[in-house]
Amino acid sequence: MSEMYSPRDAQKMLKINSSTLRKYANILEKHGYHIHRNTRGHRGFFDQDVNILRQLIEFSKQEDMTLEHSVEAAMASVSEQKKSDTVSGPVEITNDLEDPNELLVMSEEEIARSSEENRAESQTESVQKTDERDIELARNHYELLERIEHLERINLDLIKLLKEKAVREAYLEEKINQIARFVDRSEQLMVERSKLMEEEVRLQIAAAQQKKWWQWWK
Repeated sequence: MSEMYSPRDAQKMLKINSSTLRKYANILEKHGYHIHRNTRGHRGFFDQDVNILRQLIEFSKQEDMTLEHSVEAAMASVSEQKKSDTVSGPVEITNDLEDPNELLVMSEEEIARSSEENRAESQTESVQKTDERDIELARNHYELLERIEHLERINLDLIKLLKEKAVREAYLEEKINQIARFVDRSEQLMVERSKLMEEEVRLQIAAAQQKKWWQWWK
């Protein structure tokens, strides 16, 4: 029966902290690698799992090796070195007890520790999601401000055009009023001139008639 290691044991074997172990385990699982979990979702690590994690750590230390390439290289390396004794069923965690046949699923201390690690991991993921939402909200807020500023610039340009149009219209209206006043004045002068001409003609006619009247007394 292959021995299963708790996350703390795997950390000690690999000389990494809990967050790094979770990070590498999550990446391996995302690439299709299966890591055993119990009914509570806590991970357990076999020798093969520890081996591939060790390979991943070594590859990631090399220059020009991205984390994605390191994962692929580690999985390929472990796949070539597979042992014939593949685990075919679920294996429980064994501890060094007085009775070698006694199996221990997980001590209360390890359960509490794993629960705390899972809780911390969940909180970290929650914080990351919150940060992503905050970034998205900030981006949307910035885009909204840009649109508002753009609309304000358009409004200012429209106000400027409307003012210029109002000035032109006022100028044209003033010109039209001046022309209208000139026409009215011209018409008034023509009327007055016409009246003067009529009066002059009437006086001439009266003078002519008066002259004829005096001639009657000769």
